[in-house]
Amino acid sequence: MAYRRYRPGDTVVLKHGVLGSTQPSGSGHILSVLPAAQGFVHYRVRFHNENFERSIRQDDIDVQASPSPPKLAQAAPEKPKSSWINANSIRIRK
Repeated sequence: MAYRRYRPGDTVVLKHGVLGSTQPSGSGHILSVLPAAQGFVHYRVRFHNENFERSIRQDDIDVQASPSPPKLAQAAPEKPKSSWINANSIRIRK
């Protein structure tokens, strides 16, 4: 399974020359993560000054120029949740 570096809402910049003469200027926002195809993660991205969406591969994104996505905070270990049923209060008739 391929590693997804970005999430919807993240801002990305494409590598120079990836799309040739149709290269969008500036950054774009990831709208959704598409299923991986041929070992590459694909994203649905809308760039500024464009009124349509593009499908791009993760390796087409310039990691150095794109702001790094926020790191996920380490979740504190959860306490075991108690049931709403107290097994000690159940009485069985004999």
